Amino acid sequence: MKNFILAIALALSATGFSQIIEIEAATHPYHDIIEWKGMGALLMSKDPSGVNKQINLTLIGDQETSIWDQKFTPKNEKYYYISSENARYVYFLDNLELKNGKMYFSQLNSAGNVKSTSGAVGAAVKKLGSYDYNALDLINVVVTDKALVFHYRYEVKKNKSVMEIAVFMTHHNFLCYAVELGEIPYVALKDEEVGHFEYVGFTADQIFFAARDYKNKNKGWSIKEYSSKGKLLSGYFIDAPEQDLLPIENIGFGTTGKYYLKNKWSIEKGILTQINGTFYLVGGQRKSDSGAEITLFELGGGVWKEVNTMKLNYFIEKKNLSLGIYPMNEGIGYHLDHNGYNKVSLISFKPNTESAHNDFTERTIFNPSSVFERKEKEEFNVLLPGLLLTFDTSQLNKPGAVKFELKK
Repeated sequence: MKNFILAIALALSATGFSQIIEIEAATHPYHDIIEWKGMGALLMSKDPSGVNKQINLTLIGDQETSIWDQKFTPKNEKYYYISSENARYVYFLDNLELKNGKMYFSQLNSAGNVKSTSGAVGAAVKKLGSYDYNALDLINVVVTDKALVFHYRYEVKKNKSVMEIAVFMTHHNFLCYAVELGEIPYVALKDEEVGHFEYVGFTADQIFFAARDYKNKNKGWSIKEYSSKGKLLSGYFIDAPEQDLLPIENIGFGTTGKYYLKNKWSIEKGILTQINGTFYLVGGQRKSDSGAEITLFELGGGVWKEVNTMKLNYFIEKKNLSLGIYPMNEGIGYHLDHNGYNKVSLISFKPNTESAHNDFTERTIFNPSSVFERKEKEEFNVLLPGLLLTFDTSQLNKPGAVKFELKK
């Protein structure tokens, strides 16, 4: 009898942990929603006629009403949302290609303040030497806690090589600092174990780039670590795991330039990333004639250890795995598109932890928390500390108020 009463009490108490948050109607219907990981959901509204270009933003989190309202006006109909785990700023870029050497954007901070301006990326690059900024090939744009970072490649035809360039634009004053990451000969890139530099992560004011390379005949990555003002903090080499990893087409995942720049995908033997001071590697391994798995490796003491796996039961060897990752505090979110499997999920940092697998949609890109809970396509889930915020996207593009549900 006591157990029965306890069960009833627990069930009743659980129902009390659900709360409905109603957001009153705006001047125009809410037309879209995006997630600011760790902050909440950004509800968006605009003039459906297109006469007024202004975008209105409403942040919804763990409070009974909206946290703040703000607005910005993009220069073009299309703009690009850039955000990262553990970054206190997000950006709405107006352009990915430089316009007169500048990148235009609206910056939004965690307090809800918006600044719309531009960064003199081209001028910073010209300080490095005789570079034509119009010939810069944009590879990625990422936001870190201290800076917005642009990664470019530049063909040096006379040397038959490519120069890798990074530009760091600090959040508080929008000053740009350019650095040469390194020059890679074309002939070296014919070796599948040698690669271009890639942005792999940040921790506080440490921003990491890595290039696949050799050292003493060992395969691995050359790492370069910079500050937000482009100061080289450290350079070193880390060995690759001993396991034979499958080729991966890195398709990008999450709100970074790499996802938007779809023709800049690269083939990797595992995707390296760094978050909260630790290097991780997501790689594919063949496990049988018909099966394979995605493996999460963690680097500790110079040694890679397998942390977690996700099985691929119907692996086709003739096709590269198409995989993009998004590092988060809880694990590595990923989008895998292979042999009819086109889903998003999470490889947790906790060993033997399984995660939900949800269908990939374009909205998934703007909803990192969608990897945590099993959901329907219409649901938009945002993970907050100890809470889950849910929203039914069928409410969008309709007049009137909308509702969120907050669950513990």
